Amino acid sequence: MARKKINKFTGTFQIFFSSIKTYFLYLDQIAKYLAFPVFGQLLGIILIFTVTYYFRTQFYNYINLSVFYVILIPFLLIFLKAFYNYLVAFASLNLLFYTVSGKSKVKKIDFKANDNVIIRKMPNYIVLLFLLSVIGIIISIPPLLFISPFIWLFLCLCIQVFALEGDVSPVKAISRSVELVKNNILSTVIMIILCYIVTYWFLPNLFIWAFEKLSLVSALITPYEQFFELVPLDNINSYLSLANYSIDPLTIAKFAAEYTISFIIISFTLPFRCCCFTELYRNFDSNKIKEFSKETDEIITRATGKKRKN
Repeated sequence: MARKKINKFTGTFQIFFSSIKTYFLYLDQIAKYLAFPVFGQLLGIILIFTVTYYFRTQFYNYINLSVFYVILIPFLLIFLKAFYNYLVAFASLNLLFYTVSGKSKVKKIDFKANDNVIIRKMPNYIVLLFLLSVIGIIISIPPLLFISPFIWLFLCLCIQVFALEGDVSPVKAISRSVELVKNNILSTVIMIILCYIVTYWFLPNLFIWAFEKLSLVSALITPYEQFFELVPLDNINSYLSLANYSIDPLTIAKFAAEYTISFIIISFTLPFRCCCFTELYRNFDSNKIKEFSKETDEIITRATGKKRKN
């Protein structure tokens, strides 16, 4: 039976709150799935910083610079592998929530099966991310900067289109996103605002506040400060002095500690945003959603234990 069509405006709020429920239903499995993509990136960066710190302070005169770079390779690979897995999750979670949203809780989600769909399309996925990056660079030029929010508004469903519409090309994914959003601008803006307030502002600041109350932020600041004390800031401050501003290792360390907390919270709420925008896509597309590929049908069967009904 086809899903009952809901009003596109009021349905935006319905989607947002139902996505909260769906997110918490699968939070235990999602947390395990994202553990390495999120913490692996942090671990790789921390290890690189740590090795660099001890090299500069303890072994600078004893270890050849070429040897030092070789030592960094394993830690760089950890970061790159985690970053790759996160990019795969960024797309595959949309496919996942398209298959399970609105259904009774699935006992065990087949994350690997969903990931394989995106990995199979990895060349096109890389091209899509490259195109979005180029667009981002272009609209960051000062004369175009003021229109950048409007551009990103129309591109906000690119990943959903790419993940859900079979072998759609990167250019088609962009054009489809523009097509869907231009007919549903108000609903899209409302969803973006809701997701931004909750996952990019409220929750990160809430956790930063909690960490400060528990004196955990200072534990993060100390190692960052020790590292940034090695960074020559005089040249940077010479430029900042023109604006009557300066920075010191403690200031940078505090920012880095707070950014680390924010990064973790924002990353672990990625599935919630994917659920919101996947359901928004479903609402916008109604009965005109393109047929899934045979492989995607098999994923739905494996993920839900049920064949898709039209």
